[in-house]
Amino acid sequence: MKRLLFEKLILMGIFLVFYFLIELITFSWLGLSVLPEYLLIDLVIAIVFASIALLMKSHRASIAYLSTILFIFAIIALTNQTMNIELNGEIFSVYQLLYADEAVNVFTADFIHWDAIVTLIAVGIIYGLTIRYSKKAFFKKYHFTKGYHLKVIPLYLVTLLVGVTGINMTKTFTHYNDLYNVSLFKRESINHYGMMGFYFKEVDILLFDAGSRLYELEDLEDNFVNENPNLYNESDLLIPYAGLLEGKNVITIMLESGQGFAVNEVLTPNLHRVTTEGLYFPNHYSENKTNVSEVIGILGHYPSQGIIPSYYHYDFRASMPYVLEDEGYHTAYFHENVETFYARGDLMPELGFEDIYLHQELFPDELIYGWGGDYTLDSRTMLRMFDFMFKEDSDEPFYYFWSTLSMHGPYNRNYPSVRGKNNLQKFTDLGYFDQIDQAEENGQWTNIMADSPDDADPGRFRFYQAAVMDFDVALGLLLDRLEEENLLDDTIIMIYGDHNLYYHQMHLRIHDVEAGDIHETDMYKTFFAIYNPILTNAYLSNHPGEDTSIEKFVTPYDILPTYYHLLGIEYYKNFTLGESVLTDRQTVFYSHKISAFFNETYFSFDDETIDYPQGINVNDDLDALSFILKARDITDKILWLELWTDVTKTEKNN
Repeated sequence: MKRLLFEKLILMGIFLVFYFLIELITFSWLGLSVLPEYLLIDLVIAIVFASIALLMKSHRASIAYLSTILFIFAIIALTNQTMNIELNGEIFSVYQLLYADEAVNVFTADFIHWDAIVTLIAVGIIYGLTIRYSKKAFFKKYHFTKGYHLKVIPLYLVTLLVGVTGINMTKTFTHYNDLYNVSLFKRESINHYGMMGFYFKEVDILLFDAGSRLYELEDLEDNFVNENPNLYNESDLLIPYAGLLEGKNVITIMLESGQGFAVNEVLTPNLHRVTTEGLYFPNHYSENKTNVSEVIGILGHYPSQGIIPSYYHYDFRASMPYVLEDEGYHTAYFHENVETFYARGDLMPELGFEDIYLHQELFPDELIYGWGGDYTLDSRTMLRMFDFMFKEDSDEPFYYFWSTLSMHGPYNRNYPSVRGKNNLQKFTDLGYFDQIDQAEENGQWTNIMADSPDDADPGRFRFYQAAVMDFDVALGLLLDRLEEENLLDDTIIMIYGDHNLYYHQMHLRIHDVEAGDIHETDMYKTFFAIYNPILTNAYLSNHPGEDTSIEKFVTPYDILPTYYHLLGIEYYKNFTLGESVLTDRQTVFYSHKISAFFNETYFSFDDETIDYPQGINVNDDLDALSFILKARDITDKILWLELWTDVTKTEKNN
């Protein structure tokens, strides 16, 4: 049996060597250090998993088990490399498995990096050859192994218990065991604890975390911080903003991949109207997935460990729908997609919407579109939404949230559609491309990707511009209908972009940025405007001689505080990470996608140091120190919100 155990140890050793080889490659792809800072944690967890091979009498079973683990981490490595490059710095998390179907739907062949695949295949081949020749050199064909399991299992369990107990008494492992969130700073967590350390802890927290049991709901409610916008000191303003639009209707539009450079006076006259007659914020930054940006615009934050509405009820009492429902509003959510996508059919009622209008309500007699490019046009969706938005027998103020669709990539695809025409053909038939060409000829529009090193980019940007034009038609229909209903002055319209134009890595070439330079934050500027004639007049009265373009750094976290400011509604600051854009208060953006903080000047992967610009000493730079202090405040809020989510959620009786 000793010989057999010796051979098992050889297999374990080979596994560890190749696991760390994959980790070295992954760290290189992600731009991390050479090895984890706490290498011992990574090594111990890897050894524990590898040691399970000792319990298998058959070498074939041991090799299959170890190879499976190695294969899983190779896939994780490839996934991280792909997400880091194609999704601009994103790190894979086990929580993202909740949305695996969504990822498959939007995945395109453009995301494949064959050099990475070849690298990992080469590692696999070398691993296989190493196993083969090690068996020839060191393994014997026959062993007398009667009673193997009876001897090995007790020895294994005692050794494991003693070893793990001893290691857990060390300061390093005590700190690791006490962690209840490693997902807040994913990149830094992998850098600290390695792949094994990070993903094991994520699974441990997801399945077995008991930290929330130390808290009661009353304990957390005692920590509520009330914010009353009516008490803001606005005495220096001719017209205060607090309560200026009390009781007005609210329409929030999350603009899919919406960016300001597509606004054009000729091609998108309604967006141009909103940016010149409304308040326009060209320095709005957002870098998150669509579902995260959406929830932030409704809830004021996003739980750092995700939401699983199919299995849990949540206490989202501080969401915009719940708050406005308490104020007597009718609330409704609109999006042309199926209820299972991002679990919106379960999520939106949890967030407090009274009515939810998805594909089966909007277009029940039609097949759902394909993700290659035959989406239902926003202009057509808006016309259908009118059937539910304006009801003659209702005198309630309303709150509507609409997530748009037409501008979702990929772009310029002649996609085969079982529903009829794809969007390339629709845009052609609607004359959008002719209008673009005419505007370009007249010097009224410039293709910002005309000089791109990728020959396909000019056509892609024309397609994107056409998609923005279709949304502009939808916006025009909405503005006209509000005027017809005499509701334009009585409605606040807020439009914000969920993320940048990331498909085909266009965001990199637009900003002349290399893949991996995720600290170049200009890439993350997205559209943001507030339209209400009363508000515009108040702003111009308060800022005579200025236009309505406001250069302040703002983010989607600022949406709810801004609404509450204008509507004069008290709220709890615990549930919002931003500030009203109409105050002098400065904010910092936290991206769940890239696990980083930033504003227009500073970028940090944690809440302690400035990563970019490099070489800044926080103690010698007051602005940098202010940034870090705001980041730490947001960190504390996110961790408190995680406790709140865990304490208040209850299982559904499915």
